[in-house]
Amino acid sequence: MKKFILLMLTAGMLAMAGCTGDTSSDSGLSESGSVPDNSDDPVGSDSQTGSDIAQTADSGSPETEQSAPADDIDYSALSEEEIYQLMVERSLMTTGDMTRMANVLKKAENGEEITVAYIGGSITEGLTVAPEHPELCWANLSYEWLCGKYPDAKINYVNAGLSGTPSILGNLRLERDVLAYTPDICFVEFAVNDGNSTEYQNSYESLVRTLLTQDNDMAVVLLFTVIENGHSCQPFMSQVGNNYGLPMISEPDSLGEEFAEGRMTWQDYSDDQSHPNARGHEIVRDFVAHYFENVMETVDKNVGEVDKTLPAPVFSDRYMNMKFIDSASMENVELTGFEENDTHSAFHNGWMYRGEEDASLKFTLDCKALRMVFKANDSKMYADAEIYVDGEFVCTVSSNRSDGWNNPETAMILDNDESAEHMIEIRVPGSEKHYFGILGFGYCE
Repeated sequence: MKKFILLMLTAGMLAMAGCTGDTSSDSGLSESGSVPDNSDDPVGSDSQTGSDIAQTADSGSPETEQSAPADDIDYSALSEEEIYQLMVERSLMTTGDMTRMANVLKKAENGEEITVAYIGGSITEGLTVAPEHPELCWANLSYEWLCGKYPDAKINYVNAGLSGTPSILGNLRLERDVLAYTPDICFVEFAVNDGNSTEYQNSYESLVRTLLTQDNDMAVVLLFTVIENGHSCQPFMSQVGNNYGLPMISEPDSLGEEFAEGRMTWQDYSDDQSHPNARGHEIVRDFVAHYFENVMETVDKNVGEVDKTLPAPVFSDRYMNMKFIDSASMENVELTGFEENDTHSAFHNGWMYRGEEDASLKFTLDCKALRMVFKANDSKMYADAEIYVDGEFVCTVSSNRSDGWNNPETAMILDNDESAEHMIEIRVPGSEKHYFGILGFGYCE
């Protein structure tokens, strides 16, 4: 039965037309082929395995707005195409309130210009198929599918996927990597890179609310992925989606049942423990296409004025509208032993410390929350930094991490309820450890 995985959802998905729109990408490439353990909340403590994957999101999930496949289906009587179709249908948890998406698709139908953005981790970036073949990642495949449906429209593409990064870092770079392009549609994928702690919940919801409060009434779609051991943050993320009436697409609900029933193996979808292979990306594209088709069927019925009133947060909105700053945008930064540096493939305007004793970086900023982005590596050559706020010691940040692979990490420096001016100082005392790379800072006013 596994050979069904080689089939496409429809013949139309095989013949994706070229698009007349511009393309742009503001995503950093992975500096390693390995999969980082980026979660402060260990995956193993909240993960499921085997048949439990199919039940990952039973709690807090909204009712779907289409008929779900019946539980008593006799799969032995179905063709491979029909089995695949049922899996695709299960992926759509709900279409949510279709007003925002219907408005965007109506613009495309009329031949107008729209922009589709994608933000997430390595699955969105396309690790294992990109950078050699970035056209094979699910984001680009779904974009091309949409172009094929609206050949007269100019559709722009922004892929802000970045390997090894959770919604904490996604929220921090949202303004730079997504909002700068004023997208009409944004897909959000962080379900396997996030943990289940409050820090992730608050950052994820803040990111979603920031997208929903943009002036152009952006259509936001949540995509929930899963890794081989069953870890997915779909349970808490679906609560956020349900709260705001958002469309939600689920790998645990779709792939999970296929794995549990033996109709499909993990290796049919992935060549490692986390990332889709080329066929896996096509499957995710089919999930997205199925959602789009559901909206397209009733575009005229759902076009209308968007209700901009948002309900109270499920978790928190304290990190909404976070801004990113670095050496290109910051003034009056006092450097001792640090130098401006192109530190990372996705963060080109940082600072680097290289072994000078009693080094420091100082600046003043009016903010209520502040995060530092730094470069992590599994190397004794990477140093510790001491963080001071208004002259008081706050914490020590180590850039030598056992799970580090030249990836960006974040550390909370300040988290207050009210904004005020603060003096920030990052000190590296100096030792046999020679490097500390600061990639930038994210802050809320």
